[in-house]
Amino acid sequence: MKLAFPAAIAFAVFTTAANAQVGPNIDELAKELANPGAANATMNFKFEYRTFSGTLPGADNQDSLTVTFQPALPFVLPNGHNLIFRPALPYVIGQPAFEGSAFDSRSQFGDIAYDLLYSWGGNGWTFGAGVVGSVPTGSSISSENWLLGPSALAVKTTDWGVLGLFPFHNEKVGGSGADVSLTSLQYFLFYGLGDGWQVGTGPTISYDWNAVSGQEWTVPFGLSVAKVTSIGKQLVKLNFAAEYNAVRPDAFASDWKFTFTFSPVVKNPFQKNPPTPVPDAVTRAAVLEPIRG
Repeated sequence: MKLAFPAAIAFAVFTTAANAQVGPNIDELAKELANPGAANATMNFKFEYRTFSGTLPGADNQDSLTVTFQPALPFVLPNGHNLIFRPALPYVIGQPAFEGSAFDSRSQFGDIAYDLLYSWGGNGWTFGAGVVGSVPTGSSISSENWLLGPSALAVKTTDWGVLGLFPFHNEKVGGSGADVSLTSLQYFLFYGLGDGWQVGTGPTISYDWNAVSGQEWTVPFGLSVAKVTSIGKQLVKLNFAAEYNAVRPDAFASDWKFTFTFSPVVKNPFQKNPPTPVPDAVTRAAVLEPIRG
């Protein structure tokens, strides 16, 4: 039942996108939007449907739907580099919680995750360094923890698409919940098919340092189809992904995740007039040569 809503939205929007008219530079924009370190502001609306499995009684019958709003807000700095802030505000419908001898279902706002990334690059490469974290909301599904940790980014843009790595770590720095020490690695690769279409993958591997022996890893594999197009005059990116956790904790964990993301491309409302970066020495010399002559 819960899968029907995001699936219907994905089908309707992808059908519209397939017939939309786009400009000649749409494939370059698609590569930029696949790069987490690029300076493109988007308003991301994400629908994630999860199924679960495990050895706990009733684990295989659990599912949930998470609706997340995650704006990506890049700030262009005077040196031409970017400072990118991405907060994520999730609402979980039907979050399973095991209490006593049975599962209970809860619908609440989850903790607010965020990442702040400083990025720079050239010659087809983008690099970044920053921090990630989470702020507790105090809801019944909150971890009750403040999390904080480092992150890094390395992305290569080629003629055919984009590939990269985004490692990060979350550590408990405050709060009343259980200890958290989680290292994650998102790996992504998107191949351009032309006309704004891309196919690829972008799951996140994680290692829980506090888990019992043999239960530390969660290793997903997935497939994504993305389309950058225009709906009317609005540029948007659409992405549908399916992931399977091939390695996961035995007692209870998500096995399948289906995601549909609708991302209008906008201007950062907090930086209407980005600074013009200082030109390099070669460019400056070329501009001044006719004046000096």
